Amino acid sequence: FLKSMQLKVQKKESKMVYVTYDKAKWHWGAKNAPTDIPQENGATHIAFFFRWCMERKLYSKDFAADFADDIARMDDSFDYRRYFLGAMDGVLGSEELNTAGKAFAKAYYATDRTKFAKTHGWYLQDYDDFVARKFGDKNFDNAYFYIENSPQNYAEIKAIIDRRYEEFLSFKAAK
Repeated sequence: FLKSMQLKVQKKESKMVYVTYDKAKWHWGAKNAPTDIPQENGATHIAFFFRWCMERKLYSKDFAADFADDIARMDDSFDYRRYFLGAMDGVLGSEELNTAGKAFAKAYYATDRTKFAKTHGWYLQDYDDFVARKFGDKNFDNAYFYIENSPQNYAEIKAIIDRRYEEFLSFKAAK
């Protein structure tokens, strides 16, 4: 399902490069998107990664300044998916992340073509594998839309991202 994801890069007037890692509308606008469930379900995998970044404090100084009150409310009961869709318009991009967050997202999130992803894996494949384990023999092409935005599912994804982040830090240190 996610094999076709590509980094979207746009030049800003200041010559800074803005990278869009993922957008919810890319998923609910897909040809295989189910019509029997809320569109927000297409953003669950993005919101899980966003939450992980927030918990690791991988957000940019600008994001912290602009959303300080929101960040202060982010705890285990916070609805990160609703926040991602509302406050961030369903877009995960480089503006929200600090240098470490951008480096990890670039290496792990949006493409399988980085050196890190080729040797360790990438988020969207890890998520596909997670979905396949959840559905087992009943797995299907767009099953990721049916993954519940639950603490249990986030905990499983968090463990995967934590492992990949440790691998990423080791990978960077070995360079």
